[in-house]
Amino acid sequence: MIETHKKKWRHFTVYHLPMIAYGLIVLGISSIPYLKTPKVRIIAFDKLVHFLEYAVLAALTFRSFSRMGSSVSTDRAFLLSALFVVVFAFLDEMHQYLIPGRDSDPLDFATDLLGAFLVLVYVWLVRKRTRRPKG
Repeated sequence: MIETHKKKWRHFTVYHLPMIAYGLIVLGISSIPYLKTPKVRIIAFDKLVHFLEYAVLAALTFRSFSRMGSSVSTDRAFLLSALFVVVFAFLDEMHQYLIPGRDSDPLDFATDLLGAFLVLVYVWLVRKRTRRPKG
């Protein structure tokens, strides 16, 4: 009984906790009033940050959802991850609208989704290719 509990806790810690922690970090950063991106000599640096931020979130989300149980197929993990990321990104942008000195930008939302969906499609394709039955 204790061994089963340890396995479940380890599974949660390895596969689900990183997504939860990362999502909380994203929300924490979104909650900082008057936060501005550093002045970097890269065109659209803030969009690059959004792209990468949500690419990582999508990878962690897919990893978490694909380990929810044996009944979760690659297709279902992809769809659940996509839905989660869309809702999370939308709510994150709405949340920023309420923070003093921050605003909600539809282009940020689109960039979030682009980063997320490129990763999700890539992971989905790799999983589909590597999990084909031989025969």
